[in-house]
Amino acid sequence: MSWMSAEDVFAAWTRQDVIWSDWAKPVAFIGTSLVPADADLPVPPALTLPLDPGSVVVVDLPGAESVGAGAALAERDYCPVPLFNGTSGPSPVIEVESIGRALVAAGERVRRAPVSSVAAPAFLLDSRRLDRTAIAPGKYDNRWVVLPQDFPSGALLASRGFRSTVLLRRDGLSIPPDLAHVLARWVEHGFCVRVIDVATGQTADNVTVPTPSRFKRAWYAAIALLGLHRSNVGGFGAAIPEQTDSSGGFG
Repeated sequence: MSWMSAEDVFAAWTRQDVIWSDWAKPVAFIGTSLVPADADLPVPPALTLPLDPGSVVVVDLPGAESVGAGAALAERDYCPVPLFNGTSGPSPVIEVESIGRALVAAGERVRRAPVSSVAAPAFLLDSRRLDRTAIAPGKYDNRWVVLPQDFPSGALLASRGFRSTVLLRRDGLSIPPDLAHVLARWVEHGFCVRVIDVATGQTADNVTVPTPSRFKRAWYAAIALLGLHRSNVGGFGAAIPEQTDSSGGFG
């Protein structure tokens, strides 16, 4: 049995010679220290949809499925960029341990993938990141949101020759509000947007990205982060206070 430290796993997913690795977030790798890297940790099924290698890809799928898509894309000369930003804690609102396990399981596969220095980026997100279903006092609130600064600017992407983006989703072709703030900026730099539902194969081309609420407002980030909890180790996550008295106050 082989073992990988958190540093080893993070290094496998980030390429020193590919600029897009600079945007990778280390949060999901923190809990992977000294985890066995073997066949007992299954990687989600490979992505088989046809994609234009000249397009920037945004993978917005549930947890480990996003990791599996990233590993498959790496073998097709995309640079997978993990942007998972929710930490792990007791009784979490968003289950994230499967993401860490998948990152480990796919680590060697990604390390060996023939990713070139000019590969297009594939940004990996967890589509469950803002799920409120399990919110309750005493739970560990690790919901998170993506902001425009989490991605390269449209100007930088355009300067590298990219003019289109593909958004991979499950169960629909809608664009989440936080991602709309990113994609609308890219559209201003001449990008066209294609959305693919990986569950049905349904595709929408030349999608019009609606101008999101508070678009380009200086205080948008502050508003977007309201109600979310920053973690002291980076990323998002903190315990929701328990109710302490009958008046409804929290400790």
